[in-house]
This record gives sequence, C-alpha cells and structure tokens, in this order.
Amino acid sequence: MKTDEKELRAINLTLEAGEHIRSFIRCTYDLQQSSEKIPLCGMLAVTSQRIIFYSCTMGNPWIKFINYHHISLAKLEKELSDTKGSILLINQGVNEVFCHLPNEERIERFIAILEQEAGISCENY
Repeated sequence: MKTDEKELRAINLTLEAGEHIRSFIRCTYDLQQSSEKIPLCGMLAVTSQRIIFYSCTMGNPWIKFINYHHISLAKLEKELSDTKGSILLINQGVNEVFCHLPNEERIERFIAILEQEAGISCENY
C-alpha cells in the first residue's frame, strides 16, 4: 500500500458521520514541542466539516484537526512553480504553516475547495 493510501485510510477513520474528504495534498508541518520544532511529513485534507492533517513520521501517528470557524485568515504563499507553495492558516490566533510538497497535485485546486468548504477567502502572497 502506498503512503498516500495509508494516510487517507487513517484520515477516513477519523471522519464523523456524513463527513467526507473533498481534497488533499501532501505537505510538511513543523510541530512545536517545547522549544524545538519537529518536522512532520503527511497529508492535509479538506473535508466537508474541517481540515485534518495526518502524519506518521518515524512510525508515530499524529493528527491535527482545525475547525473552519476557528480560522481567521488563510494565505497562500506560492513559489514560481505552479505546484509548490505554503498555506498559512491563522487558527485561534496561532500561525499554522503547511508546506506543500511538489508533485502532480495542484495547490490551486486544494485552495479553491478549502475556500468553498470553509467559507473563507485565501489571500495570495
């Protein structure tokens, strides 16, 4: 089973009744643990109810849920390529940065679905 399939299966196990995945991208996230940052590689999913990040770095599963109503601002920081960029979410006053890993997935499609589901507008920088 490919990594993407394992991560999607793990995210699917967390979904509530009626919730479904609308879009997903592979990305990294720096988890703040005390005074150090731990880089996690995983899957960021937009669902019909919230955002879910799942990582199983070095065999340790870790999941983060972000409810749409807690997001006060969203920014897309794109690089010159069409497929690479960072998504900054202000989640209850805390900056949450997810760095998109370049591959066949297009970040614009992910952002469009995020805007639609969350009812927010994502600024481009």
